Amino acid sequence: MSRIPAPEGEQRYQRRKREERETDVWIRQVHAIGTPESGSRWVHIGDRGADMFPFFQACQATQTHFLVRAAQNRRVQESEDEISYSLTQARSWPSQASRPFEVPARHGRQARSTQLQLAFGQMTLLPPRNAPRAGKDPVTMWVMRVWEEQAPEGEEPLEWILLTSVPTITLEHAWERVEWYQHRWLVEDYHQCLKSGCRMEERQGPPVDGLIRLLGLLSPLAVRLLQVRACAREDPERPANAVIEPLMLAVLAERCGQSPATMTIGSFWTEVARLGGYLARSHDGPPGWRTIWKGWLSLQTFLEGLHFAFHLRL
Repeated sequence: MSRIPAPEGEQRYQRRKREERETDVWIRQVHAIGTPESGSRWVHIGDRGADMFPFFQACQATQTHFLVRAAQNRRVQESEDEISYSLTQARSWPSQASRPFEVPARHGRQARSTQLQLAFGQMTLLPPRNAPRAGKDPVTMWVMRVWEEQAPEGEEPLEWILLTSVPTITLEHAWERVEWYQHRWLVEDYHQCLKSGCRMEERQGPPVDGLIRLLGLLSPLAVRLLQVRACAREDPERPANAVIEPLMLAVLAERCGQSPATMTIGSFWTEVARLGGYLARSHDGPPGWRTIWKGWLSLQTFLEGLHFAFHLRL
């Protein structure tokens, strides 16, 4: 879905109506996926945009579960006469466990090692008072807070507050739910590769059938780029010939003056980025998807030229 810019001068009540229409995509996809077979458990994992009572209720109606990152400081029913607030209460819980965590590098942020704290418990959240679609029934769920007590200077400490309908009774359960949410990073990277790298959103001109066929072509490419990047990050000294097709490796190695036999997957990824304009200076962050896409496209052009030259030989 291509996001439509907000109209200039839009009033708050107008924005609320527009946001409701836009966020309806969460509810529609829950109903489109439907109800799992007996004995199966499906969990819809969402970012802060999915923190909506209609989304929670859609999951209940389809007998599925949800795990979302909290965005709203919702009212919590403590007792018949006592009301508190979800985020405030979660942040008051003491740490129940901790574990080491590797923060990946992103633009403007260096990779680092840290220690995450965990606290979790159960809450009964009340629906918003001024949102008719949210209904009147409260929803009981489990809440997990994961946070970093100290961060390097200039870095914002990590914090996730997660809401889930999946019963979370033990610390093992709680860490498992956190790991589920961490997989969103890979999903986000996949969509970022499609949108920023493969520029899927810029190809809105063809009919729907054409876009579906294009998505069928670009999706495997996005997955392949994610696979190569994962190898380059996790084991940069691994021989590139264990991951990359021989002809592609030979072309890039020749282009940058290296040997295919000794080229590593880390240097392969860097050289692809260089083809896209990456300077690879010591203070540069990791290359973005637009740069990688340009480099990968240039490499494909070299390969196509090589194939043409082979077929045109006299």
